[in-house]
Amino acid sequence: MNRKVILNILGKMILVEGVLMLLPTLVAVYYGEYEAAKAFCISILVVIAVGLPGAILHPDSMSMYAKEGFTIVGLLWILWSLLGALPFYISREILSYVDCFFETVSGFTTTGSSILQNVETLSRGMLFWRSFSHWVGGMGVLVFVMAILPLNDNNSIHLMRAEVPGPVVGKLVPKGKTTAKILYGIYVVMTLLEILLLVIGGMPLFDSILHSFGTAGTGGFGIKNSSIAYYNSAYIDYVIGIFMMLFGINFNIYYYILIRKFVRVKQNTELKTYLAIIAFATIGITI
Repeated sequence: MNRKVILNILGKMILVEGVLMLLPTLVAVYYGEYEAAKAFCISILVVIAVGLPGAILHPDSMSMYAKEGFTIVGLLWILWSLLGALPFYISREILSYVDCFFETVSGFTTTGSSILQNVETLSRGMLFWRSFSHWVGGMGVLVFVMAILPLNDNNSIHLMRAEVPGPVVGKLVPKGKTTAKILYGIYVVMTLLEILLLVIGGMPLFDSILHSFGTAGTGGFGIKNSSIAYYNSAYIDYVIGIFMMLFGINFNIYYYILIRKFVRVKQNTELKTYLAIIAFATIGITI
């Protein structure tokens, strides 16, 4: 096993999490939540201390295979969650580190479970980080990192095979890194479209962004104790419901639509089954 390449890639990926923490830090500063901003700054320093030694390591060879891919994926999910829990704990907005860890794991894995009995007590910076973890995890942490880190194609495909569920991983284009960029491009555009539609429906911009994050990840983290019912709007219900369904579709389908390979879409058994289940459930609940 190439341990040096594992440490090197893990280090770089951990540093990416530190960069992501800058966004909620700016949100906290914008809203005057300086204790939350301080917690994020301390967390970023810890992340840098953990990730930098591996990131600056120079492996003798950058070659990796399936076992390295699985090791990196397994360790990354654990390390991202352990470090991602720090802002909640350092700010003392969630008192138990175990609860902080649970909330962060739920975010990155888009599980959507929460230990919070009153989510509205969190600062806006923490609410942003909580929902942002949903958005990053929605397409897969590794897919996100692959889209922005300079990894060669052989390494990229091993990471994709280790993270993506199912026995086979297919690339939309010859290069795995390009595939990751295409998928995240579609993901970003759909997220922006939902934000726009929610704002048009009267939802505040901050709320629209965070609800779109939760929808994109299909995890459903909310920022109000009464969730979407808080807004008492059928329009908002429809927008979020429809986008939840759209984000649940395999993103390869959207790529085939973009390049007009409609036969591939029509022949896709997964899509047919998915839509059939939704239609059957909707009709059954309606009756």
